[in-house]
Amino acid sequence: MAMKDKVFIGIPCYESVSHQTLEDYMRFAYYLGRRETDYDFYLGVKSKSEQFRARNGIVDGAQTVNAKWLLMLDDDHIIDTEGESGPSDKYGFVGKLIEHNVDIVGPIYYQRGAGAMPVVMKEIAGAYHFLQDSELTNGLQEVAVQGGGCMLIRMALFDKIKQPYFAPEFKYGTDIQLCRAAREKGFKVYTDSSIEIGHVYDRRAIVTSKNKNAYKELAEETETANMVAGWHISSVLEVYKADMMKYLDVHSEKELADLREDYPNPDWPDGNPEHGTTINEQNYEGYYRSIGKPQLARQMGFHYTDDSKMFGSFILTTIQPSNPGIGVDVGCGSAPIGFDLLRRGHEMYFNDIEGTAAYDALKWRVKRYDLEKTAHFQEWPKDGTANYVMFVDALEHMHNWREMIDKATKALTMYGFILTNFLIMHDLENREHVFVDKGEFMKHMLDLGFMPINGAVFQKQGKGIKDAIVTQDPTKDAV
Repeated sequence: MAMKDKVFIGIPCYESVSHQTLEDYMRFAYYLGRRETDYDFYLGVKSKSEQFRARNGIVDGAQTVNAKWLLMLDDDHIIDTEGESGPSDKYGFVGKLIEHNVDIVGPIYYQRGAGAMPVVMKEIAGAYHFLQDSELTNGLQEVAVQGGGCMLIRMALFDKIKQPYFAPEFKYGTDIQLCRAAREKGFKVYTDSSIEIGHVYDRRAIVTSKNKNAYKELAEETETANMVAGWHISSVLEVYKADMMKYLDVHSEKELADLREDYPNPDWPDGNPEHGTTINEQNYEGYYRSIGKPQLARQMGFHYTDDSKMFGSFILTTIQPSNPGIGVDVGCGSAPIGFDLLRRGHEMYFNDIEGTAAYDALKWRVKRYDLEKTAHFQEWPKDGTANYVMFVDALEHMHNWREMIDKATKALTMYGFILTNFLIMHDLENREHVFVDKGEFMKHMLDLGFMPINGAVFQKQGKGIKDAIVTQDPTKDAV
């Protein structure tokens, strides 16, 4: 009996998947098992915080089973947008894509943002532009980039391009990264615009070509409502970037990108005994000190990711910059948000590992702006005096997280609060994340008498927040 070609379906996944997607994907799996019998299908679902890690893990899974094809499928699509109760023929799109027998190909789906453009791109003079509906041929056509939310890839392609296949999204998204690398090696990228799938706008609505204009208007209204918060975080980051580039003595995006490339990613050891090893209590301070300026360059990139900008905007809405208080920023790194609060009159206590490039850059910046009188390093305020303590992208890096939280609770005033994105952090595979047990964290907070106001703010049970405004949910788009 001839061996069947293997198709690996890989889904990078957040925790809050819509019920429409879950139901649709279950019917999709049923269809594949019953109707697409010429192929053997495999499924890999990877938790997603840093998207590039999830996608690299998916490729590893496809290679492990010796798959011929890899279907990348995001966790926010609907294949059968008509909502049929049975196994719709629309699920047969996988077979249609395979029949094209090309290197990369996918269907059309539409943005959820104000542009509501089809997520497929052309390249003009080195820049990428979304195609207009008028440029779609209702069939197979060569493009520069196929949207990574649904992309069929010939696995032989990964034998020719350099690892890691996907990298942090500092300049390009993972879909552009892969299509760009593939085209540089002579592979071709296509879209089949005769096939369309839906894109979940929220838990109640799906964006398709039929209704995209209505959601374009809705998205524009939402973006207008969030514009002030967006302006604030954007201005904070632009000043931060200018200062950090001066500190690093780099003068272009390319120089900055080259510096980031020198970061010793723990997933791919480079021979240094402090890089790519298990990070434990004995070596983790030395690990971060040894990285040098690439650590700061990498941090800069992450502060510009959508998730980081969204959470930064949430912080600046939660903590009133115009109402100065006393704050602690634990595991602060280069601290663009903490520094902005300092610059606006807050007294700030910054704690991190001495001798790291990011922490040294923060100290340089404080001195540059003559803010040393209200900035404290490696110190905590007197017990009962702090209005808030922030752990931003920090707790997951700490072996001594309990000690730090205990210090935070002692430092807070009666109405003070702890602010952290730990519970909404989903990256469980980064070796630098030495603590990821959310249940243990929550138990410790409850044992201390701290209750969640929302997914990111904790306060002593029975107390109301008087020194802050907490009106937003950090899991919702704020930028």
